[in-house]
Amino acid sequence: MAFPLKLSSILAILFIFHNAAQAEVIRVPADQPTIQAAIAAAVNGDIVQVAPGTYVENLNFLGKAIQVNSDQGRQVTVIDGNQAGPVVTFNSGEGPQSVLNGFTLKNGRASGATLRGGGIRIENSSPTITGNLITNNVAGDGGGGISSSFGSPAIRGNTITNNGQIPGWSGGVGGGGVSIVGASNVQLTGNTISGNTWSASGGGITLFAAGTPALLNNTIANNSAGSQGGGVWIVNHSDASIVQNLIVGNAAPVGGGLYWMVPSGQRGPYLINNTVAGNNSPQGSGVFADGFDQQARLVNNIVLAAAGQNAVVCGTFDANPPFFEFNDVVAPTGSAYAGSCSSKTGFNGNIEADPLFRNQAAGDYHLLTGSPAIDSGTSNQAALADFDGVIRPLDGNADSVAAFDMGVYEAPALDNIPPVTTAMVTPAPNAAGWHKTAATVMLNATDNAGGSGVDHIQYWLGDPHIVDGNAAAVLISDEGTVTVNYSAGDNAGNVEPTKSVVVRIDKTSPTIAGMPAPGCTLAPPKHQLVQVANVTAADALSGIASLSVTAVSNEPDSGTGGGDDPGDIVINGGAVQLRAERAPAGKGRVYTITATAMDVAGNSATAVATCSVPK
Repeated sequence: MAFPLKLSSILAILFIFHNAAQAEVIRVPADQPTIQAAIAAAVNGDIVQVAPGTYVENLNFLGKAIQVNSDQGRQVTVIDGNQAGPVVTFNSGEGPQSVLNGFTLKNGRASGATLRGGGIRIENSSPTITGNLITNNVAGDGGGGISSSFGSPAIRGNTITNNGQIPGWSGGVGGGGVSIVGASNVQLTGNTISGNTWSASGGGITLFAAGTPALLNNTIANNSAGSQGGGVWIVNHSDASIVQNLIVGNAAPVGGGLYWMVPSGQRGPYLINNTVAGNNSPQGSGVFADGFDQQARLVNNIVLAAAGQNAVVCGTFDANPPFFEFNDVVAPTGSAYAGSCSSKTGFNGNIEADPLFRNQAAGDYHLLTGSPAIDSGTSNQAALADFDGVIRPLDGNADSVAAFDMGVYEAPALDNIPPVTTAMVTPAPNAAGWHKTAATVMLNATDNAGGSGVDHIQYWLGDPHIVDGNAAAVLISDEGTVTVNYSAGDNAGNVEPTKSVVVRIDKTSPTIAGMPAPGCTLAPPKHQLVQVANVTAADALSGIASLSVTAVSNEPDSGTGGGDDPGDIVINGGAVQLRAERAPAGKGRVYTITATAMDVAGNSATAVATCSVPK
């Protein structure tokens, strides 16, 4: 059945196809002399591609859904605001299809009518900002690097550093690196926000009545504020989700890492799986929590105070503190909890112990084996991949149970179990355990489920041999008994106890001795039994398995007269007796003696001799 389309639907389809058909790449300076000229010439869906160079401009996207990209990256493509205003402005309702990617934005200044956003100013817009270096910009009121007011931009993978307030100015909403003001859903993901400053509050980031922003996987380091919130300052209605951020080395008189003041009736921030360490403040090295924040939650965080300072301080604005669950809060020479917060250690999975960072002095906050933060968190609201992208949870303490770690990093699965190697000899030996050809020992190693994986196999044939990976083939071609010793090691350094397999090879046929000598003759033929042979067999390696001696004659056992006696061939073991008689009318009798020997490996040998009774 066909359904008629409304005129509005037809027009929408035609609009989409028109835009797709008209989309083009505008190159700067090849097609347009400046980036702003290219933006002015572009239509929705176009791409402005900028060649390397320094462009002294102050850009405005003019509400267009276009991409502005650098050809060769931010290291060689610079937009210099020349202190004439914000370097880039989005203030015409731009959405996610308005993209700025891959530039260095510097020397912007937000003053006068544009008090916020020295590097990037976003007003009532929601663009996508990716892969830029935003540095050495200033603003009067807030957002030295980036300011977003009543918009929901996606700000991903940028480095926002060394931005701040205009010299001589003070106060304002703050946010030396980033300010987010007004109800919004800003996504601040995977950025490095470092070395920014503000005279008042919010050295790194300000969340001022910011709605429900999300801060995920950012490094917020070495920012400073003159009043509150060296790393992050959160005030008014800002129900932020602050998940898996590395917040280190920031400083402020109150709240070195984070500060919040939650208004009555609001939820407040959720802090989940953050590492907050080495921040500097006499009132809350890691966190200063205040306001009506009983609904705020801290889950799976590591909060490590600087020497001589308290880790978490709760203000006195309200008697009900935030909810703490599965955190490691520790102050080496101070108090883990101070102010109106009583100690939470020992309750709801909270601990107080040195988290054992790999190398805090070098900025490495991965957890060492044995850290108390390993497998000590909860799955409740935890991120499913850590700061490095490693899937959570892992079994970091080798108790066979994978559990979430506290902090931004998930420790590797701890593997205390060595691999197991099996040996198979091909071709298989015979039932007696011998080969009569060369053989190959196939070694295959497997590690335990969830282990670190097999690193190598080692085997010994006199000298040691190491083969990378989980399989090795060992060819044995020499005769004799050869013992192959072997073991495997995994990537965690576990090595299995040495095992061995024995290979026995005998390629040589047995030897037969004691057969009748050449020219053996039974004469005169007087019907007597004559011993002509005492046959034996020998094998130097596997040994004799069997010896068969037979004899036949070209004449029947009992002749046709002349005194023939029966029983012309008598064999006892290897002793052979033949009767010296023949048929009177024959041409001469010939006995044929055959000996066949088989060794244990399956090699055989045959010897044949004759004895005659002449006419």
